[in-house]
Amino acid sequence: MNPHRLQDRIDSLASSLDASQQARLDAHRHTAEDCRTRIGDLRTELRRALSGLDGPRTALEVMCELDALERVQQRIDSRLSDLCDELSGGAPVVRYGDAAPL
Repeated sequence: MNPHRLQDRIDSLASSLDASQQARLDAHRHTAEDCRTRIGDLRTELRRALSGLDGPRTALEVMCELDALERVQQRIDSRLSDLCDELSGGAPVVRYGDAAPL
């Protein structure tokens, strides 16, 4: 899901949450941000490995971790989106593959 769209949804909830709800939302958001940061780091490492520069790991090792994290990121974003739906009290938004609501 587009991280800016997720952030807009999070921002729309901020004033209406109690402390435990805010803690849940923050934990989900931090997890999503950490995963995106790690994906960015791996993409840089992969570019270095594929350019022939020496590194501690092979390009294949980096690609495998990157692939796994990119799939996990989708799940994290989905869980964060579901939590936003739950905390807003609104009907869940139906999404199809491209993360765009219909």
